[in-house]
Amino acid sequence: MSMGYGAAYADVITKKRIKRTCPTEMTAFLRAIKDAGSSLENVAQHLAQDAELDLSHIEDDKEAVKKQEAIHKTWRKLQRVFKRVSEGLALNIGYHNSEDEGSRYDEVNGAFFCVGGVYRLTPAGKRFRRSIKRKFYVNFG
Repeated sequence: MSMGYGAAYADVITKKRIKRTCPTEMTAFLRAIKDAGSSLENVAQHLAQDAELDLSHIEDDKEAVKKQEAIHKTWRKLQRVFKRVSEGLALNIGYHNSEDEGSRYDEVNGAFFCVGGVYRLTPAGKRFRRSIKRKFYVNFG
């Protein structure tokens, strides 16, 4: 089997725009991450790539599970409210390491938020089109 680059893209939306659209829910999500002593990058890898959420710094296993559940709960609520408020856009989180898995020309690196439902410019997509920017990157593997 040969190795090579595969093209990918994401319709990226900024944290600022998400916070303006769903201020309470975005704040709660970011606070849950901070309360767990984690980072957006770590959580993005966990949510987007089914990676282990590293909360090893929390010695009490029950407390670690509680913190992880809080992150999941606030993320799902943010997704639900964003979809409702945006009239149909699906909010997702992604993670890409351009140094290890891509190229220096990638337009995303690290954690990013992206949306689905704008490809054909639905009414919701038209409403948010100035806030969403499609960015490209490659994966090597």
